Amino acid sequence: MQAGNAKGRRVSRIALVIAAIGWSVPAFCGTFTVSPVRISLSALRPNTILQVTNSNDEAVTLQAHVLVWTSDGEKDVYQDSDEVMLNPPLATVAPRQTQYIRLGLRWPNETTQERSYRLIVEEVPRPPKADFQGVNTLLRLVIPIFVAPRVASTPRLSWEAVRTSDNHIKLVVKNLGTAHIQIRSLDLASADTPDALIHNTQPIYLLPNQQREWLINDDAIRLARRLAIVAATDAGAFHETVAVDRP
Repeated sequence: MQAGNAKGRRVSRIALVIAAIGWSVPAFCGTFTVSPVRISLSALRPNTILQVTNSNDEAVTLQAHVLVWTSDGEKDVYQDSDEVMLNPPLATVAPRQTQYIRLGLRWPNETTQERSYRLIVEEVPRPPKADFQGVNTLLRLVIPIFVAPRVASTPRLSWEAVRTSDNHIKLVVKNLGTAHIQIRSLDLASADTPDALIHNTQPIYLLPNQQREWLINDDAIRLARRLAIVAATDAGAFHETVAVDRP
């Protein structure tokens, strides 16, 4: 099966049980933009600069902080952290101006596995004007930070398909490697009768030892005995064929 080749096939959606959002271009949020939107650090590159631009005609005050990003095997877990330094953590950006936030590792990653963090950049609420009526919407961006270990780290995907008691298919992917992977899109078809294509384009991150699940309840594919999988990722394309096991 070739990714994106849906001619003559019925295209449908799959329900993503656990979702994560990924970005590959500068993020625009109405009043401010940030770049880059994914940060990679290492012992050789322990520092970087985040560019925040105020695209509004009024000043905006922003605050930033970093959370450790781990997994309990299935869902994401976040904790406060001072392992990545920020300067400044709080800034007021004048209209149509740019603020630079410097990020730096407090110490290098001495483990054999990539470390992950989330940088939160959010708008500080301003006092409403005297004649203001309505709802004041505050903007918040979440930017992934990945810190490479001194030794090479790579993701490694393992796929499993299990038929549920109500005759649907649960597709499970687990990252057995030592680095994250971002699955940007996923195409599924029956490996025996590939007359239907299920296409999912909601990007997800998969940390080391973390798994994600999709529930397939589409009539054209849920009775398949084998699934043909094409996953487009930030580490290249993955092509797999997996048997659908009974629970």
